[in-house]
Amino acid sequence: MENSAKNIREILEKDNYIIPRYQRNYAWGKTEISQLIKDIDEFFPKENNEKKSYYLGSLVCFKREDGSFELIDGQQRHTTITLINLVLKNWQNVIENIVAVPNLKFDSRKKIQNYIESLYKTEKTTFLKQAGELNITGTGSFKDAIEIIQEELRVKDVQYFAKNFYENVYLFRVEVPEDTDLNHYFEIMNNRGEQLEKHEIIKALLMGKISDTKEQRKFATIWDACADMNDYVYFNFEKAYRQNLFDDTGKLKWEKFDSISNNESEDNNEEKSLADIIGNHNIPTDFPKDEKYIKDKYKSVIDFPNFLLQVLKIKNDKVSLDDKKLLEQFSDTKPDPKDFIFDLLKYRILFDEFVVKQDLADADESKQNWGIRKLNNDLETTIKTYEADEELTKLQVMLYYSDSTNTYNNWLQEIMKNTVFAVDIFTEKVMSIAKVKFNRENLSYPNISAFNLYFIDFLLWKLYAENIKGKENYVDDISDTLNNLKSKIFIHRSSFNSFKFRQISSREHLLSQEHAKRYSIDEEVYNGIGNLCLISSSQNSAGNKENPSDKKKLFQHDNSSLKRLIMFESYENDKWETDQIYKHKYEIVNLINHYTNEVK
Repeated sequence: MENSAKNIREILEKDNYIIPRYQRNYAWGKTEISQLIKDIDEFFPKENNEKKSYYLGSLVCFKREDGSFELIDGQQRHTTITLINLVLKNWQNVIENIVAVPNLKFDSRKKIQNYIESLYKTEKTTFLKQAGELNITGTGSFKDAIEIIQEELRVKDVQYFAKNFYENVYLFRVEVPEDTDLNHYFEIMNNRGEQLEKHEIIKALLMGKISDTKEQRKFATIWDACADMNDYVYFNFEKAYRQNLFDDTGKLKWEKFDSISNNESEDNNEEKSLADIIGNHNIPTDFPKDEKYIKDKYKSVIDFPNFLLQVLKIKNDKVSLDDKKLLEQFSDTKPDPKDFIFDLLKYRILFDEFVVKQDLADADESKQNWGIRKLNNDLETTIKTYEADEELTKLQVMLYYSDSTNTYNNWLQEIMKNTVFAVDIFTEKVMSIAKVKFNRENLSYPNISAFNLYFIDFLLWKLYAENIKGKENYVDDISDTLNNLKSKIFIHRSSFNSFKFRQISSREHLLSQEHAKRYSIDEEVYNGIGNLCLISSSQNSAGNKENPSDKKKLFQHDNSSLKRLIMFESYENDKWETDQIYKHKYEIVNLINHYTNEVK
């Protein structure tokens, strides 16, 4: 039995690993895969030639009689590095040191086994086609993972990444003894406690700098309320404390931490017996009914560790928004605990007022009920605001869904660090960030990013929204090409009116490669912006081999991609070939030019 750290090359090249039948299916998605790749890439900055090793985690194995290793824990990691190796093997430029044959086997899952092995045997020129055409029931998550890996590596120095990936990234392989009761082992693993999180350590360190116990309790009360990102901070305080902090309009009463009075209940430290507590306890009659239902009602665009860094960065511009370095950032900046906790509360209130949250009350995920909300006059519920001007909401949701990990939300800084709190100013700033992020030099497959396609959908919606606000003079001033585009938009007015961004990241060709060859369409046209749109993985599976006319029948009422709706309206005599694709490309380029010629 050997327990040792092995680099990725050794893991992929030596021995055989088995994912047994009792393990769950491959479940990693965009968040986990993208974070893994980013973590590796950021650990090895090119400007630093220091020799170091990155430890990815562990593989807990049981060695079978035939010498293969049954994966008890770590199968998601092993599957992901196998898929990364597969993408590197088929990269457009030659990557050295790739592993040519997979050593990962799947017990009783022949479809998955055949899918992986077939893709390892393909040539580079047919890899993308095979990854899609072999996408059968049970393998969809693998195709999605391949696309996510390609999307992440596309913007990196792949040669440099690959060198570190194979040689300097390690996994600990831990073998359990031969007589291990695997059922008991799983029971222990499932019941093990979680370690103290980094933000809890920071809370303890900051509180430790405050000597007064009442001030410590006040600090903890505010910290805990701010830490719950799944609700509005106002509702995270007990009602009595809420009345202590906020005025009758819901605004913060105080200007600094020391000014905040301690709640009366906190000041009363007299010890009471259980009999006294029971005897003097009265059940409140004014408890608002809505309050008990509002908990865990909303989804935030960021988690609490990232919000801590957002606040820390406001006064310390050198702070990185990488929450892997959370402890390091606080150690370097050494914020005053009282100043920081007051800033945390102040900016959390601002965050709640101007940043979107998703209402989770409706279980229908397709509704994607994102919105910016404010306190109702009764101060016991929230109501959606800015409904008449959705641009800020659309921009924020677009940035949220197009960011693979939502680690670096720099656009939030533009909202939180301003002193003039006006929605039109924030909209302009967030729009300028989106314009800078948009890369107009990469509008062809495979280099086009998912964000570029998200942004084009946003511009189509913006053109529609501006023309339903009575801005006729604005309409008359635009080019004939955009007027023609506007006409196509208004055919789908209801779809544009109800459009909401969703988590979709597949960059797909409307005309498939098979049909492009049939109609002798040049590769430049086929891979150009005129033939590309976003599509969900499920729709990609449903319509992958269909011709454009059949795809129109399948998806002509689906508004998950506005660009695709315009493409459907650009058919001529039910044809989607070179002329039609080129004309649509011209429309989209004009749309981009109209909105991005000046980056403010």
